[in-house]
Amino acid sequence: MGNIIILTRSAAMKWYEQNFVNRRDWIMDNLELLGLDPEETVLVLLIDFMNEHRIPIDLEVLHKKSGLSIEKVDSVISCLCAKKYLEIKASSRSVKFILNGLYETDTARSEQILDNSLFDVFESEFGRPLTNHEMEKVSEWNRTMEKKLILYALREASAYQHLKISYIDKILSEWKAKGVTAAEYEKGRH
Repeated sequence: MGNIIILTRSAAMKWYEQNFVNRRDWIMDNLELLGLDPEETVLVLLIDFMNEHRIPIDLEVLHKKSGLSIEKVDSVISCLCAKKYLEIKASSRSVKFILNGLYETDTARSEQILDNSLFDVFESEFGRPLTNHEMEKVSEWNRTMEKKLILYALREASAYQHLKISYIDKILSEWKAKGVTAAEYEKGRH
């Protein structure tokens, strides 16, 4: 019976939780996909290191170890949370800095997604074939906007459970009016 539990538990483990996975190597190998700036990279690597070695984390420790000001650490932490790469859970005994979002976001799959047709991605997310009108709209976006930005708008719509072309169009129109690019979105400016 114990073997069954062990097998079930290991099967339920996420790929990045496996002992053989070096998360910091994965981060370094995927920096261009993650869109991390140098300060975000330093803090992500530092948080991953401290989590692995069970070192308590707080802003003061991150400030001392990174050499960044407290204000800058706070700002970078906010950006990482906005990108959903970092989650901070506070309990009465401790504060946990959880980087699971870094490995679970669409970014971890973006190599495959960015190579797929936008139509396939939309149909997969919508769970049905696109109508002619929807395909025309997606095609129009593809001609006039960054593919990554379109995917971010789709992700936003999905997160708010508003999977409608009109809702995604509204998001993209607002971002276009504000001059938001994919790079700015990744920095939390949208």
